[in-house]
Parts: sequence; C-alpha cells; structure tokens
Amino acid sequence: MQPTTLAAVMSLLRTPVTGCPWDLKQDHQTLAKYLREEAAETLDALAAHVPGDPEKERHLCEELGDLWLQIAFHAQLAQERGAWDLHEVERTIVEKLIRRHPHVFATTEVADAEEVLVNWKAIKQEEKADLGQDTAPRVMTGIAKSLSPLEEAMEIGHRCAKVGFEWPDMEGVLDKVKEEIAELSAESEPQRVEEEFGDVLFSLVQWARKKGVDPDRALRRQMQRFTGRFAHVEDFALANGGWEQQNLEGMEAVWQAAKRK
Repeated sequence: MQPTTLAAVMSLLRTPVTGCPWDLKQDHQTLAKYLREEAAETLDALAAHVPGDPEKERHLCEELGDLWLQIAFHAQLAQERGAWDLHEVERTIVEKLIRRHPHVFATTEVADAEEVLVNWKAIKQEEKADLGQDTAPRVMTGIAKSLSPLEEAMEIGHRCAKVGFEWPDMEGVLDKVKEEIAELSAESEPQRVEEEFGDVLFSLVQWARKKGVDPDRALRRQMQRFTGRFAHVEDFALANGGWEQQNLEGMEAVWQAAKRK
C-alpha cells in the first residue's frame, strides 16, 4: 500500500537500507541550497501567477508543494534524532498565530490592518522578554542573511521608517531618485560609478516601498516579460538566416510587435 501523506513518504525515503540513498545522505546543511532554490522558484511562480488560469494555478500549487517538501524533510531529520517533528512545527505556528491574533481569538479590538501590525510587534516583544532575549536591539539587528539584495534594501527602508527616518512624502523620495541618477550620470571612475549605481537602486527600492510596490516581484515580472518578448526576436532570427543576418533595426521592430501583442 502506497503512503498517503508527505510525512509518511519522507519516513520511507529515510529508512536505512530500503530507503533512497540520496535522501539518506542529506542533513540540514546540505538541504539549505534546495530550500533557497525552491523558495526562489515559488516566488517566480507567484510573479507569473494569474488567478483562475488553470496552468498558472497548477504551477503555483506544484511549487508550493516543492517548498513544503523541504520543510517536511527538515522535520523528518529532527524527528529521527528525537528533537521535533512535522506535527510540532504545525503546533508551534498555530500557537503563535493564535497568540498574535488576540483580535480574532480573544477580546482585543483593532481598527485596521495597521493596528494589527502594531499589536503583532508588541506581542513579539513580550515573547522575547519572556525568553530573556533583548527586547530593544539595534534597528538593523537581525536582518536575514538569506534575503536577496532587493529584499534587504526593502527591509532596511521599513526599519528606518518605523523610527521616523523617512521621507515625508512621495515627492521627496522621487527627488532623491532623480538626484542619485544625476550623480550617476556625472561619474566616470569605475568605483564611483558602482557606488552611485548602488545609490540609484537603493533609492528606487525606497520609492517602490513608499508606493506599495514589491520591487522583487516587479523585477521578476519584468524579466518574464522581457524573455517572452525576446523569444519572438529569437524565433524571427532563426527563421531568417540566424543572428548573423539580423540588424538592430529589424530586431527592434520584431520586439515592438511582440510588445504590442
């Protein structure tokens, strides 16, 4: 009889002698890169997701399953050494969600989503205090090293805004973007160009944050659009003598046609 749950499948894959040799060789550290890869592929699926589109829905479901597999794999390893298991992972997050949503599971009242976040932060600080942890760390303490540069820039901006180090309006941050672009345009020394380019990217991320745009998702979607349009250019080139027979004007015309389509 075939197993019907992910936990059961993982248990069989990790069974000595009869299990899978590759799965039996893995530990938490060797699995880390697969967790990063699956998280990235899930983000790509989210960026390409169109609600109601059967193929897009299937793709997102599949990628979430791959991500869930990584969680189950780590839980299986912990279960084997008697530390915790997949049920404990679920129990822990359920307890946390109930504790941090007193407006749903208790009598606390909130006016809006912003107040929910304020309460969440306060409850999180109380939890740290109960564990004897520092409840007043420095502003930039604890930013996850696994974040992409865009995500980290976004997080830095969020943290600065929480303590009031923030532009008062959209016009201010847009002026900053323009200022950084002007400084980049004026530079020619390689190291300074790199520094100014970084300033432009960082200020653009802060503009996106103020505008409510997810820069990581926006870039992922842009790259998907670009590669889709470029595929039309490539198809045209291959059907008309190859890349050597093409010129920029002709390729641009195909690109624009693909864009209109």
